[in-house]
Amino acid sequence: MRWAVVPTRGDRLLVLDQCLAAIAPQVDGIVVVDNSNDGIVLREWPTARCVVLHEPTQPPNLSYLWNLGLKRAYQEHAAYVAVLNDDAVVSPTWFQDVVTVMNQHRCAAGSFGARSFTIHGTPGVTALSQRLAGYAFILRAVWNLLADEQLQWWCGDNDLDMQARVCGGTVVLAGDPVKHLFPDKSTRENRALQLRAHEDMRLFIEKWGFRPWPA
Repeated sequence: MRWAVVPTRGDRLLVLDQCLAAIAPQVDGIVVVDNSNDGIVLREWPTARCVVLHEPTQPPNLSYLWNLGLKRAYQEHAAYVAVLNDDAVVSPTWFQDVVTVMNQHRCAAGSFGARSFTIHGTPGVTALSQRLAGYAFILRAVWNLLADEQLQWWCGDNDLDMQARVCGGTVVLAGDPVKHLFPDKSTRENRALQLRAHEDMRLFIEKWGFRPWPA
């Protein structure tokens, strides 16, 4: 079973629709974690079951939203779970391409996004050009990996990357067939999230003993 988790604020439904339209043919189910105030209504997808979990608490804790979706996907006996930003539009073979290489190298996590193919086997500082793509990545469900909810806005993807390295490795494929439509837009436009990002970086360094990428 293949599932996807997509948190959304509910304020750009046309963009979310593009994200879901791209991933739905590639998975058995999708958990949309709805962080809007009033709740959203989605159209049905003939190729994938869609579950909506409403969690309106503000400010958003992205790691908590991811975990709500991951736990539901694990309950559904998913073998692999994709975690996507709601503005990430994956290519038609993205899921299979990543999983194939994860299986070849027995890795616990994978994504596209590197300048050259790389496998990370131990936690450590990673160049931005070689890091797990936080807007579109896949976890192997057997490890039941969950995000650290202390990292509420930033570095949650980096923490999952380090956890995956401990469990068997993270693979990052060269190139990036994912269209990330509005990278870092929410952080740039929200002062509170900018401050939260600095705190999350501090907490990540306190936990792991290094920055996730070079200063």
